[in-house]
Amino acid sequence: MSNLDPFNYIPESEKADIRKRSVYFAHFVAYSALENGGNHWDIFLQTAKNESVRIDMTPGAYPGSEGYLGRLDVASDRWGATCRGHKILTIPMDRRHSVASFLDAITQADNHRYEFTREGRGCGGWIRDQFYLFVGAGLLPSGWEPTFESTITVFWENEAPRSPWPVTHGTYLKDRKRTKGKQKRRQQAQ
Repeated sequence: MSNLDPFNYIPESEKADIRKRSVYFAHFVAYSALENGGNHWDIFLQTAKNESVRIDMTPGAYPGSEGYLGRLDVASDRWGATCRGHKILTIPMDRRHSVASFLDAITQADNHRYEFTREGRGCGGWIRDQFYLFVGAGLLPSGWEPTFESTITVFWENEAPRSPWPVTHGTYLKDRKRTKGKQKRRQQAQ
């Protein structure tokens, strides 16, 4: 199960086209309000006036050690950014990068293999990590950090702040300790 690749292009037939598009704006979107508070977050990479690529880390169908393994959807959308978001933070690009540059940064950091909490929480933490990954890689301009932090740490509904909200983190599979398997093998060898 550790080799499961949760990358999911929608539609799969447009994978090559999705990857080569140039990004003009990155939109960090509080996409939906969750039942127990907080938001589900997505990233929309706007590639034309009415075209974007949505990056959506969501709990998948496969159970992990603590919660559900994340599924990373990379979807071609026919709008610049969603009109259904509860809050949108838009960051203009100071240089053009391809969608592939953003996706490759995620996979090179091994951030595409992620496990949500038992409660299905953790997308905010994942989004925060990708923001800083993109800034560090030079894909996003620096200087947006305070604005991003004041946006991601709030529960948004209908473009209005409802309350401060903690950012919940899941677990990257790369960070998981593998001692259980080693202990079991040692016990079997004895």
